[in-house]
Amino acid sequence: MSRRDRRSVQAPPDLTSLLDVLFILIFAALIRTAAVQQAAAKPAPPVPPPVLPPPVKLESQQLQARALSSLAKELASRPYVIARIAATGTLTELELGDKLTKLTTPLLEHSPDPDVGLAYLGDRAEELRICRVISTQLNVAELGGYLVVLAPDKHLADLPHALYEGLRRDIDRCLRDQQALAVLVDPTLEQTKPEPTAPKPEAP
Repeated sequence: MSRRDRRSVQAPPDLTSLLDVLFILIFAALIRTAAVQQAAAKPAPPVPPPVLPPPVKLESQQLQARALSSLAKELASRPYVIARIAATGTLTELELGDKLTKLTTPLLEHSPDPDVGLAYLGDRAEELRICRVISTQLNVAELGGYLVVLAPDKHLADLPHALYEGLRRDIDRCLRDQQALAVLVDPTLEQTKPEPTAPKPEAP
């Protein structure tokens, strides 16, 4: 072979160098993957709580105003059901949103005791208490979270004593038995006093 032919023959690539480069690339990729996984597993630093102003001692009237405001917001967020009650002692209607249910459910019974006359049925049996009757008619297990408005068609002073006292007792039993907040509303409209008018100036 001539000297010119020997110069034209190229030496094969060095495989050791290629393997070294490949190993370095793989090692770098593994290190990067491990770093990403470690960063993902590391919990985020806790967020410091907001800095609040120091508490102040509120006066009694301020506490009452805040309590009433909080209670009003809580009541306004509750769904409410209206139970209309006749002075004769009959539950006549249930209103829940747009749903109106007509009823003729008695709440009173004649007592064999002549000194009593009328007795409230809810005092005799739990299933006859007004919130239990309402939950049965609405087909719900209980009235928890509801505001139950007991609305008689007569002034509270004109209701039979047995009906008035029975409804008042049922208000407590609604909360205890049904986790419902009930309120007895008198149908009397509050009379608002007219605002005083300024006197007219006298004519000269």
